[in-house]
Amino acid sequence: MEDGKPGLTLSGGGTFESVVHHEIKELGQHVLACTVTYRLPPNARPIPGAGEDANDPSLVTFRKFYKFAVTNPLSVKTKVHAAKSPTALLSLEERDKIFLEVHIQNLTQEPMYFERMRFECTENWDVEDANYKDDDKTTSIFSGALAIMQPQDTRQYIYILKTKTSTTVPPTLTPGSITPLGRLDISWRSSFGEPGRLLTSMLTRRIPFPTAPPPASASPQTSRPTSPPPAPRPASPFQNRTGSISQIAHPQSPQIAQAPSQPQTDLDIHLIVKHIPRDDIKVERPFTVALQLVASSGMPLKNFAMRKLVFAIQHLQAPKVSPIQPQAAVPEVLSPRQSSSGFSTPSSATAAFNYALAHQKILDASFRSQSPDGTRTPQAPDEAPKHDTTVPNLPPPYFDGHDELKGDLSGVLPMGSSAIVLPPVQISSGDAGTPTNPIVQDFQLTFVPTKPGFCRVGGLRVLLVQDKGTSDFQEFEIDQTSQIKAQTLKEYDVIAETWVST
Repeated sequence: MEDGKPGLTLSGGGTFESVVHHEIKELGQHVLACTVTYRLPPNARPIPGAGEDANDPSLVTFRKFYKFAVTNPLSVKTKVHAAKSPTALLSLEERDKIFLEVHIQNLTQEPMYFERMRFECTENWDVEDANYKDDDKTTSIFSGALAIMQPQDTRQYIYILKTKTSTTVPPTLTPGSITPLGRLDISWRSSFGEPGRLLTSMLTRRIPFPTAPPPASASPQTSRPTSPPPAPRPASPFQNRTGSISQIAHPQSPQIAQAPSQPQTDLDIHLIVKHIPRDDIKVERPFTVALQLVASSGMPLKNFAMRKLVFAIQHLQAPKVSPIQPQAAVPEVLSPRQSSSGFSTPSSATAAFNYALAHQKILDASFRSQSPDGTRTPQAPDEAPKHDTTVPNLPPPYFDGHDELKGDLSGVLPMGSSAIVLPPVQISSGDAGTPTNPIVQDFQLTFVPTKPGFCRVGGLRVLLVQDKGTSDFQEFEIDQTSQIKAQTLKEYDVIAETWVST
């Protein structure tokens, strides 16, 4: 960079000042090299060794080097948040949103004023700047008295990113993969008007790995420490015994076989909440929730041209457990006690009512054989109940376990039947036997709030009632094990969270 006008003359004691501008993109030690070239006045004695040209001794040059360190003026830390609430995970608009949290700290010794704070996202994302007071995006939340950022102060900025293309089936995110988001473009001025600019590197999002389950604890029988055997007395006749009764080998009891797990299926099920009338939800006033069931399959249709599926939606509630009433202590009779004969008298105990068993008995009674005119066929006393193989049995409408979250669904209760069967749908084969995915079914559920305040809506269970393949005008079961009992595909503890007004 050259500065100074041709023919510029400095008189005795005169000075010349110049401001040099250069954008520094790297931190660390830097060197400013200055070269000054001037011409001596006429009849002046030349300076030895300072001449630039041997043929022109009046042309003199000298150099100066200035070392300085460049430190980071700002500390920029970012964190990416994904949707976690049931309301967002089941919403097509909110499911794919991510929130970029940015913390910026002034590391300089002077106040600064930000002229521009902008996030430039990549081509796959749309960004919404949530750091404005109004919808017109004209007044920043850091305006007025908060415009000046003092040294060591920290500010927080939020940017909402949403994918440009959204699908009914959420994309598969590989754990450990990195997704580029964009860059931060920051420009500021110091208290003396000195400009500064920072363009960050590419900000990314790393998909976390699933958390490993905690190790299973050892059973009390195996983890109990063994007591050391007592030391024998010096004159004891049992001193030479090498073993005790507890060391005698006993035949081991057979282990209890674990219940078979739910059979795996190739169907991928997703639930979408389309609409909830949040403004009209009041106590004891029913409201309707519009939902979508999205099903897809990756199994090729090789041996059949079409696949017929029937799904059912079942309401779930926390299992009801009847509290056991404590029995009053019977006072002792002041009479001589009889000697114990070694036998114990059975006593009655109050047990909890099994709602699941009662529900299964009701289903067994409803699936008995009927005559063609609709009347029930009388059943012999010694005849076992017969099941209709065309109607699969539904599991009890209760969660498998009981915890605080599943038990906190009493604020909003479902109305109508505990289960609804959706109309049959068909998956046809496309190119090379690949099924045409996905299939979408719309349905509605009605709920009624029972108390005001913040309430959760749920839960739901998606069941596969029928799975048949068609080929040459014939139908056959794809999975023979699921003909009698409906197969559970997915369970949702909570499908929505809403505010109930009075």
